[in-house]
Amino acid sequence: MRMKKVIIFCLMAILGSTIKAQVVDEIVAVVADKIILRYDIEIAYEQAARESGLTHDSIKCLILEQKLIENLLIIKAQVDSLPISEERVDAELDERIRYFAQQYGGEKALEEIYGKSISDIKASNRERIKNNQLASAMMAKITGNVKVTPTDIKNFFNEIPKDSLPYFSAEVELAQIVIEPKISKISKQAALEKVTELRRRIVEDGDKFSTLALIYSDDKLSAMKGGELGYFGRGMMVPEFEGAAFRLKPDSISKVIETKYGYHIIQAIQRKGEEVNARHILIMPKIYSSDIELAREKVDSLIQIIKMDSLSFEDAAKKNSDDEVTKNSGGFIGSGGLGNTHIPVDELSKELNINVQAMEVGDISEPELITLPGPDQKKAWRVFYLKSETPPHRANLVDDYQKLQSMAFNKKQQTTRQKWIERYRKQFYIQVNGPLAECPQIKDWIQK
Repeated sequence: MRMKKVIIFCLMAILGSTIKAQVVDEIVAVVADKIILRYDIEIAYEQAARESGLTHDSIKCLILEQKLIENLLIIKAQVDSLPISEERVDAELDERIRYFAQQYGGEKALEEIYGKSISDIKASNRERIKNNQLASAMMAKITGNVKVTPTDIKNFFNEIPKDSLPYFSAEVELAQIVIEPKISKISKQAALEKVTELRRRIVEDGDKFSTLALIYSDDKLSAMKGGELGYFGRGMMVPEFEGAAFRLKPDSISKVIETKYGYHIIQAIQRKGEEVNARHILIMPKIYSSDIELAREKVDSLIQIIKMDSLSFEDAAKKNSDDEVTKNSGGFIGSGGLGNTHIPVDELSKELNINVQAMEVGDISEPELITLPGPDQKKAWRVFYLKSETPPHRANLVDDYQKLQSMAFNKKQQTTRQKWIERYRKQFYIQVNGPLAECPQIKDWIQK
């Protein structure tokens, strides 16, 4: 029962809910024609308490203030007729339903927990989702033109008392290039022939799909279950696989399907509404030692070009690295917003720390063959570039310009938001009832 209660509160907090609760509805606040119920405050408070472990009435004050701001944003968005497409609302509803269905065992289990059909869940939460999007759109409009100039950054820095300047630990700018071996045409052809033969044995010879999956499938997790994946909804599989699975009739066998993982054959087991249960056999093209050597030659060639100053390491990473997390930032690890490429040394993994300690600024490491995270245990070559090292220090405009830029930008955004709130909360009728009206941050909202 405790686990079910936790799940219900998660659903109410993230998806929204009209589940009847123990809390008696009572109007806590009014913003123009929008009302805030004590029930809404209690649900948010329950979630906050569960996540933080803190229980104090001041948290309810913060929650109420946030809901007042949200309603003010929604009302102003409606007055300004900000466009929110119905398709976008539908897409977010579907995404949330898919997420919770995946977490809690499918749409049927979700309906049982929620006490409603999927269509009723969507209908009862549609307005809530649309309001969330209106509030986000309004906030984006308020802060969309906020920018900071070099003068703003300098003034922000100069306004900080010298004894209050932030202290930064040792930092580095560390970038990487990861090159995965490419699958050869010969390997792809061999995998295709193997999966085609397995399909022939099932369709023509009558071999059992689950037995062949257990013996041959490269998806070892599902292979242990005879290839069975369990029920899944739309958006939970790669498009090619999903499209084929949803088109199949029960017990039918798909043609050979190619995805980024390799070649599949699929057997539909059963379909329930917008979910399907299926088996599959995956045959992944093999990486040969010759493919690994070709990848090493590519890495060596890139390093040579970089050392000849014909290409920067950052540009080489953007154009060639196979690591999707770092390539767009020029290969920099842990790079932050607004172009900040520095990362505190104490945030580096033990492995990365060892690499950094063996390098001088400007060095490019020797290529190392690594095993990438994931069940398929792919191999890849990786090289590091140590662009800079900064010792522990008080903030200054030379070494910390990017961080100060981010801090100045955040402060300007916050100031812009606060000025907007102070201006528009005077233009709409606002009333707060009960004990929460005594919260210090709420008193400014109550019109005299």
